[in-house]
Amino acid sequence: MAGNVRVTTELKNPSEMGMHYRLLCMTGPNKGKVYYLIGKRAVIGRGDTADIQIVDTKISREHAELSFADNAYTITDLGASNGIIVNDSKVKQKKLHDGEKLVIGQTVFKYNVIQVTQSNEMIIAEANPDSAMAKEIKKGVKVKAPSRIPKGEEDFKVEKVDVKNTNKNRNIIFAVIAVAILFILFSGGDEKVKIKGGKSGNKGDLEIFNEQMVVKPTKDDADVKKKLDALIHSGRREFSEGNYFRAMEDFRLALLLSPGNGQASFYQSKAKQRLDEEITNNFEKGAQEQDAKKFQAAIVSFCSVAQLIKEYPDDERYKNAMLKLSAIESALGMEKGEIKCFKEKSANSGN
Repeated sequence: MAGNVRVTTELKNPSEMGMHYRLLCMTGPNKGKVYYLIGKRAVIGRGDTADIQIVDTKISREHAELSFADNAYTITDLGASNGIIVNDSKVKQKKLHDGEKLVIGQTVFKYNVIQVTQSNEMIIAEANPDSAMAKEIKKGVKVKAPSRIPKGEEDFKVEKVDVKNTNKNRNIIFAVIAVAILFILFSGGDEKVKIKGGKSGNKGDLEIFNEQMVVKPTKDDADVKKKLDALIHSGRREFSEGNYFRAMEDFRLALLLSPGNGQASFYQSKAKQRLDEEITNNFEKGAQEQDAKKFQAAIVSFCSVAQLIKEYPDDERYKNAMLKLSAIESALGMEKGEIKCFKEKSANSGN
């Protein structure tokens, strides 16, 4: 792992100049961990040999591969049963771009490309071009910048930091900022603005200042809300059409984007309840019909169970339904597999 990925819990951007490629884990036991991709290849999986090891039962031992080429990372599905989702679309392979979200198993990652064009050392040197540090940098000597202002006067590499002067300069800066804010608050109080109803009036300086300080939603927030709304809308449509497994999957993805979302949680629970009820009713009906030798009716009931969960053949209820159908085939003297619950795809369909 050390050669391909650097793991940290520090969320701030790196200080070293250059391009940085980062995966941020947003859900699950690894939530908050940051994975910097520094090798040509990194494997994401549940196994001990994975470069990015994730404790998630829906993730395979070697689930996905990240490979670096042409100044970008590409993610590839390594044949995992649950696949990879990038921006709500299931993919086999995709070149990643900054800001994209990855869903692997039940774990959500955010991928970022960060370009650092100026290091901390350069910033300090520009702020004080006559310092010993600046002179060393100009000579090509790399000088490590302090991560914080020392509490007392102490020698740092090639220059001594004067804390008193630093604090004094800081106080001057704060004073200038305070004067600027007061100027904004008390100048321009007679500014005429249009108010609701088409009338003009005086808009208070404090109100103008507060409007300027409002934090507007970012593009990422808007994109997430748009995807969340689309998933909930799709899930509700599938629910109303009786496609309960598909509805549950849409609501599961919605909860990955917005954990604890009320609508998604409610409808996911209702979809599971309806699915369980329908499967139970069909099983009971099929068993009664089979006991009464009403085999054709029993076939319809057990096929209904299989059709409800056809996308999950490992489900025990699916397996039980197929066993019931196999028993009916034997009772009717039919060949094994002769009962077809699903339409066979045409050889020319291309699917």
